[in-house]
Amino acid sequence: MLPLPFDVAEFLGAVGDATVVARAESHLPMVTAMVKAYTHGAGFDAVLGPADDLALVIIASTARSVRNPTHNVTEGVDDYQVRLGVFDGWTLPELAVLHNYRRRAA
Repeated sequence: MLPLPFDVAEFLGAVGDATVVARAESHLPMVTAMVKAYTHGAGFDAVLGPADDLALVIIASTARSVRNPTHNVTEGVDDYQVRLGVFDGWTLPELAVLHNYRRRAA
């Protein structure tokens, strides 16, 4: 399954939002490259792209990056502050998938 910008927009509930799709288009190659590097290329097919579970990790990770492209940790007005999601690595569920493909020393 080759992750597409529209998949990221759908994951975020922003189908039809051209800004989200454009951001996803620019963020997908970076996140895909990071996943491919982390797994040392395992789980990637030259024609089909990443395995389905890796594609879902790419979509979810890209969604975090797209939602907060400036990587601000918090935003606030006066005394009100909101903690934002930041892509600063993979979540534990994502790592569980990635570790299935990562080659490690025995």
